[in-house]
Amino acid sequence: MPELSVIIPTVKPRDEVECLEYLDRDSYDDYEVCLQSEAGATVARNAGIERASADKLVFLDDDSRPREGYLARMARLLDEESVVAGRTVHPRDDIFRKHFTNHYDFGDNPRYVTRFWSCNMGIRRAVFEEVGGWDEGITWGHEEVELAERVLEAEPIYYDPELVVDHPYAESISDYLHKLYRQETQRPYLWRKEGYSRRRQWLMIARSSLNPTNYVGFPLVPSLVRGAGTVAQNLGRINGMFR
Repeated sequence: MPELSVIIPTVKPRDEVECLEYLDRDSYDDYEVCLQSEAGATVARNAGIERASADKLVFLDDDSRPREGYLARMARLLDEESVVAGRTVHPRDDIFRKHFTNHYDFGDNPRYVTRFWSCNMGIRRAVFEEVGGWDEGITWGHEEVELAERVLEAEPIYYDPELVVDHPYAESISDYLHKLYRQETQRPYLWRKEGYSRRRQWLMIARSSLNPTNYVGFPLVPSLVRGAGTVAQNLGRINGMFR
């Protein structure tokens, strides 16, 4: 049995999955890859859990670029911790890295955190057996937030800043806006799970839409992008309200 099972959801052919190239470069070889093409990232990850041979499960995206030593470090960390989050780096010095990816990085010091991201995380199988798998009611978008809430009821999430994956947050501003829209179509589902009434959900959408701080600021260009992002998010939420 391998030490690690690496689960990667993708709709791409195997030879187009960028992550595999970076895993192949790593000198660590005690792992298997579960490349899952089921419809919906959460469905694919759950299928990967079922298929995996190892008790240490690593989750990466098909465009994750784990750095040298990543797998060995993850294996060591999962000896001591049940849930591990790493540092994720947007690989270009652009508007996204400067202004929109603070949530990707939990800082320079190891510590316990309240979130993880599916492009760079590890969980022991026993945790899923205790709290359940990925919520398949969310196809993609905020599924990590929902899972983290359940995981924290059972185990802490340990962050290691040396466990690094390069992962592009967005390829362009239009890609960024489309991503926000898609993510936020899932938001009303999370609100319903949290027990928010339909009236309260509409009020939250209205407050976000009408809050001037979501549209003005400095520097100008990031402020404009943030404002457009607010519009995209709330359009996605409105779409999600009717699903």
